[in-house]
Amino acid sequence: MSREEKRHLIEVHVAGICFRETEKDIEVLIAKRTDSRELYPGKWECGGGQVYAGENFEEAIKRQMEDELGVSISKSFVFGIYEIDTPDLPQKKIPGLKFICFFNGYLNGDEPKINPKEFSEWRWQPIDDLGKIDFINGVSEDIKRGWEFFSKCKHAFK
Repeated sequence: MSREEKRHLIEVHVAGICFRETEKDIEVLIAKRTDSRELYPGKWECGGGQVYAGENFEEAIKRQMEDELGVSISKSFVFGIYEIDTPDLPQKKIPGLKFICFFNGYLNGDEPKINPKEFSEWRWQPIDDLGKIDFINGVSEDIKRGWEFFSKCKHAFK
């Protein structure tokens, strides 16, 4: 049976990493997942989630960063892929794209407004002080790789 004859519905995700430069540090926006979350409860991450029908990847990451963290982004660039293992679900793996996000500002005031269904707290974390944070496996390494990519392309795309 060919692809045209059968429809395969799958879940696909995006993940974003927002950086900002201050006078003292390079910081990344992180948020702690609520303890009630099915996947990775109580772990820290940088935002993202499912791509909706009718969206492209860039629209999805923009919406996710707005909905989950209350931040707007001016540009985003893919810097990698990932997958979420879900062995207990019919779809055993959820594929995803990792984005570097150019922080543009807050949607409501002067700080992120996190979605309380998704996250319990947030912070701008210096990237040279990630070791104390209980991240989802691999997120700390993604932040470091993302910063390398961001620092190489930021001047070209401002």
